Amino acid sequence: MRDDDDRLPPPLADAVPLLRELPEVRAEWRAEVLGEVAGRKSARRVSLSVPWAIAAGLVCAVAGGGAALLATRDRGPAMSVASAPAVAASGTTLPVRFSVVAPKAAQVSIVGDFNQWNPATLPMRRSADGRTWEIEVRLPVGRYSYAYLIDGSLAVDPTAPRGSGDDFGSPNSVVMVRGS
Repeated sequence: MRDDDDRLPPPLADAVPLLRELPEVRAEWRAEVLGEVAGRKSARRVSLSVPWAIAAGLVCAVAGGGAALLATRDRGPAMSVASAPAVAASGTTLPVRFSVVAPKAAQVSIVGDFNQWNPATLPMRRSADGRTWEIEVRLPVGRYSYAYLIDGSLAVDPTAPRGSGDDFGSPNSVVMVRGS
């Protein structure tokens, strides 16, 4: 017995030697199994040369890109002006100030329905206190989901209500823009 077996309860310690014994296999059964394996045709192996593999990858990429374009074609932003209330249809936008405390951050931007979740379109500026990042965004009346992108990681706004999670399991914050 090994040292580990000394710490086992007695019933388990008695079972360990039995489990370590090799089971007896009937010679007839072993011969039957080996005969079956030898009698089967070997599986056909498919292999591609490097140029064919590259070509197949390119075909998949082009087909996937085409499918993505078809799926997103004629789809506007999640909250388009046409679907917003009548105040927004007239082109009226209201200023909305966003701010987040992130003193150690090197880069912060806001992403949401209003910029198609593109982190490059609304980079935030560090305020004079050096701890807070701010931006003012003009938005039509409506409900918008958003999050902060702090050094490449999504973060919810701790001062805003939570919205339903996005399609990837991340929670979002919600801002309601109301007319006067």
